[in-house]
Amino acid sequence: MAYRIAIANQKGGVGKTTISMGLAGVLAELGKKVLLIDMDQQGNLSSAFLDNIRELQKTIFDLLIDEAEIGQVLYKTQIEQIHILPANTALSELDTRLAGDDDAQYYLMEALEEIDPCYDYIIIDCPPNLGRATRMALVAANGIIVPIECQEWAVRGSSQLDSYVEKVKKRANPDLEILGYLINRYDPRRSLEATYNQALKHKYGARIFKTEFHNNVQYTEAATARLPISHYLPHSKQAELFRTFINELMPYVDKIKVA
Repeated sequence: MAYRIAIANQKGGVGKTTISMGLAGVLAELGKKVLLIDMDQQGNLSSAFLDNIRELQKTIFDLLIDEAEIGQVLYKTQIEQIHILPANTALSELDTRLAGDDDAQYYLMEALEEIDPCYDYIIIDCPPNLGRATRMALVAANGIIVPIECQEWAVRGSSQLDSYVEKVKKRANPDLEILGYLINRYDPRRSLEATYNQALKHKYGARIFKTEFHNNVQYTEAATARLPISHYLPHSKQAELFRTFINELMPYVDKIKVA
């Protein structure tokens, strides 16, 4: 059975897609079968693996509104071990199409049951909000990674996301856990960011991962090449950081699996 990780934060621009791509790439290096799910109508994750996503006949949207089978929306990538359920702007209609449907939060989880045994990990790239698509992702997930920046908003709190996760746990997915908070897009040369970095570590304590990711143009270059950084520049510092993060992440995942 696949372990399902949601990459979630209601704030945009924190690098959820970069983290999703990087994790998938390193897991594929380790011989793991990975399914990526793009739950963001912007389709950035989809664009990083597929050409012309606007022209796709079927996407995750069609699956969730029951107008496609999962096999019709499952796409291969350049990397044999990585498949993707893509999204495009059609996903913006999800709330409207499923308005009033109390069972809609379970649709992604139910759809994945058919193909779950085919994968070791499923990584869900969530949209920058706490709407229906994010709720579907969290109901389907086992654990959550929360990317954060060294900015004032992150220090002031994650109370909104924490509260949302608790509601999902209480009403739909009692085993859901926040695996940790991941510092991303950090520039230690900026004194204010360095100050917020220390404040975040004080605030979250053991809940914050030790691995930190910095801004780097190579992530954009890798996405343009339709490859994770581990495959685009396998010997780069950025690729090594993701390998380090996987080593840090696995004990969290294994602990929850055992529990």
